[in-house]
Amino acid sequence: MFWNKKTKEDNGGDLSIFFASDLHGSTVCFKKLVNAAKFYGANVLVMGGDMTGKAVLPISTQANGSYLAFESGQTVTLETKAEVEEFSLRATNKGFYPVVVSEDEFQELSTNNEKQHTLFKKLVIQRIEEWAEYAHEKLKGTGIPLISAPGNDDFLEIDEILTNAPGFQYHEMEVTEVGGYEMLHCGGSNKTPWDTEREFSEEEYKIKFDELAAKVNNMKRCIYNVHVPPHGTILDTCPLLDENLQVVFDMGNPVSQFTGSTALVESIEKHQPLLGIHGHIHEGRGKINIGRTICVNPGSVYPEGILQGALITLKNGAVKGVNLTQG
Repeated sequence: MFWNKKTKEDNGGDLSIFFASDLHGSTVCFKKLVNAAKFYGANVLVMGGDMTGKAVLPISTQANGSYLAFESGQTVTLETKAEVEEFSLRATNKGFYPVVVSEDEFQELSTNNEKQHTLFKKLVIQRIEEWAEYAHEKLKGTGIPLISAPGNDDFLEIDEILTNAPGFQYHEMEVTEVGGYEMLHCGGSNKTPWDTEREFSEEEYKIKFDELAAKVNNMKRCIYNVHVPPHGTILDTCPLLDENLQVVFDMGNPVSQFTGSTALVESIEKHQPLLGIHGHIHEGRGKINIGRTICVNPGSVYPEGILQGALITLKNGAVKGVNLTQG
């Protein structure tokens, strides 16, 4: 297959990549990503990190046969199983993990952090497995790979699942071949206020980028698939938070900050790869140049069920087009 090994038929230069990131458990966004290959005519799909969602939404059964759930901070009463199914679908498409439990189970979960965490991981893994099966069914026989690397929110247990899943090409700390180009894969993020699963200091990232760059044969044809965006650009601009994780305002306007990686900027400036594809900062939608390197962050509005992406066309070793998409 041409994205793994260059063949005589491969011109080594034409590639159409559809890239999206930070789906955070939204099944509708994932399905849109998989189907974007046909819709946009892409021959490679790349799903950036942070594929896992944020929270479980318990739906507790009541003695009278109804169900209680929570939506937007309010208690919701669901009268029938059909309403439960509709609520669950809506929650799933927003990236949550709805689960029906008894009232006793709900009360136990509400006071047991360990059981909450165990249930959360179980539901995350279940959805990842469902996504892998969906991707396999949709993409088998097309010759279109679905490439992915982890984000900071993606806990380590998903690595083995995605590495073995037939619907994915999952990479971390690797350099692989993709249609005559090299792709450098580095997940996680620099430090965040949430102390997530895969966070690294800038010193640790420098070591990672140096190690990976040494494996690249030709930086002029290299794609940096790095979850965190470069520091000090529109790609990593987001609201400043206070010690309570609330947005800081000045004169009625939210205060902005840069939260990307300085080590990544240094690596890009030094090696000048062809392209950088990034995520992590949902508000950082845009395209910039760092020297000759074009860097892209499609952004994310996954709670709305809308997929933001980037259709990137490569031809003869050059970036011929970057179109930010939304749908």
